[in-house]
Amino acid sequence: MTAIRIRIAAIVYGLLAAAAVAIGFLRGYLDIFHHPDGLVPTSFPLFGRVLLGGAAGVAFGLGIARLTRFTVFRFKWARTLHIEFRGLLGPLRGRDILAFAVFSAVAEEMFFRGAIQPELGIVVTSLIFGVLHIAPGRKFLPWPFQAVAMGFAFGGLYWLSGDLSAPVMAHFTINYQNLHFINKYDPSLQLPRSFTSGQTEFSDDA
Repeated sequence: MTAIRIRIAAIVYGLLAAAAVAIGFLRGYLDIFHHPDGLVPTSFPLFGRVLLGGAAGVAFGLGIARLTRFTVFRFKWARTLHIEFRGLLGPLRGRDILAFAVFSAVAEEMFFRGAIQPELGIVVTSLIFGVLHIAPGRKFLPWPFQAVAMGFAFGGLYWLSGDLSAPVMAHFTINYQNLHFINKYDPSLQLPRSFTSGQTEFSDDA
């Protein structure tokens, strides 16, 4: 079942990436990987922009993944959302998580940040990003609002770094970390008492 979902995801995200390239072609600016008005000038070495952008994206992504754990541990709405995603996704293997994280990060950032944002701006792009994350059921209600916030964050990283590597790495890190967390942690069995940067500490009496 998971293999079928990965194939479907590969097709859907492949089409999304192709749409991003097509939009770049139609607008006459083929380079969707670099922000035309980014804060870092285009004269800055490409390798440096990719390296700095990627590092900034990973750092931001790890911070958001950490924040996600905190909200799940502390707030009922976040635990409910976490449980819903566990039921929706089912058990995932490490390579499945890697595949989903790569597909979603690369394709969505190519389309929303690389192709759409330079044309529509960060506000409209982020709102569209949030709308497309609406899922049926009240329990999923926080998800599109989180997506809007991440849309602004990814868009800001793209503009600041001038390179798509920053939002791609941020998006990938968040999805990769959070999918592992969703897969491994079941709030219905135990609640966390505390957690550290290295590992989560659980307590039966929390």
